[in-house]
Amino acid sequence: MKAKLIFSFVAALVISFAAYAQEPAAGSVAEKVVVTTHDGIVRVGVVVSDDGREILLETENLGKIYISKSDVKTIRPFAESDRIDVTGEYQGNDPFSTRYYFTTNALPIRKGEDYGMLNLYGPEVHFSLADNFSAGIMSTWIASPFVGVFKLSIPTRNDKVSFGIGTLLGSSGYLNSFKGAGGLHWGMVTLGDRRSNITFSAGYLYVGTGTESYYSEPGVYPVTPDEFGGYYYPNIPYRSEKNGMAKAPSFSIAGVTPVGSKSSFIFDSMFFVASQYRRSSMWHDNYDSNGMLTSVRISDESGYEKFSALVLMPGVRFQHREGRAFQIALAGVTVFQDGDVYSFPLPNCSWFFKI
Repeated sequence: MKAKLIFSFVAALVISFAAYAQEPAAGSVAEKVVVTTHDGIVRVGVVVSDDGREILLETENLGKIYISKSDVKTIRPFAESDRIDVTGEYQGNDPFSTRYYFTTNALPIRKGEDYGMLNLYGPEVHFSLADNFSAGIMSTWIASPFVGVFKLSIPTRNDKVSFGIGTLLGSSGYLNSFKGAGGLHWGMVTLGDRRSNITFSAGYLYVGTGTESYYSEPGVYPVTPDEFGGYYYPNIPYRSEKNGMAKAPSFSIAGVTPVGSKSSFIFDSMFFVASQYRRSSMWHDNYDSNGMLTSVRISDESGYEKFSALVLMPGVRFQHREGRAFQIALAGVTVFQDGDVYSFPLPNCSWFFKI
């Protein structure tokens, strides 16, 4: 009898310890995790127990629920970029929170949030190389031209304020035999968090196509009547000169805000004030007293061509799957030059995917 009592006591003690071991220790901070099942359902909570066959997950909106381990696709720690609404419903992880449509904000690409992007005009990829520093490459579907992208994020003590500097360096590639090149260097400040923010940017753009302009040498040249009653100009020399770089201060205002559990409103914009030096000439006819053409005077009309361009890109981003997003922008371009205004639409769409 005494042996049975001892055995019963030990068995009860073991069972108690086993049950206790399944609960978080008193005073400990249980790690919140994101559980994704094979049917696409995502739950957020704390794993209370895991016996190898099923896990007991304590959620904020449903309480404790059992999930079969055979149904579990992934279990990962809850990240800062994961979103939960006021009801405790999981709203997704946004690894693309550093990007608007074309421009970026000052928030860093974090480790494990490298992403690729497929645009109608071509692909691009961006990687986190170190804390607060990222690099990427952008191109077209014919692999030319291509652009290298570098960004340094500068956090502050205020979580809602971030600074950053960025650089784009590009080449025309095999188009025009690598003669074209350019760059854009800018600074930015972002106000807000990864879910909702606004960014103000200012920078300097320069682009050279590597092409040439042809013009007539300035001077006065006699003309010779031909046998058909016209004239020809036998002595006018022509020259060619490489076009100068277009240079432009640039400005941008961009932002994002959620409009639902799986979508966000994106606004992007760019404004350029550009100038470019070009060689050109103009012909002036000289007539005698009888109204006969005697010579041509060619004047030098070289100078800076100036124009401004405004690009507005409102759009919506949809993210219905982990690590995937789709974005559409109803963009428009307006060009101001020599008192004239030209406008045209430039709609586009993009597919994001986490690498």
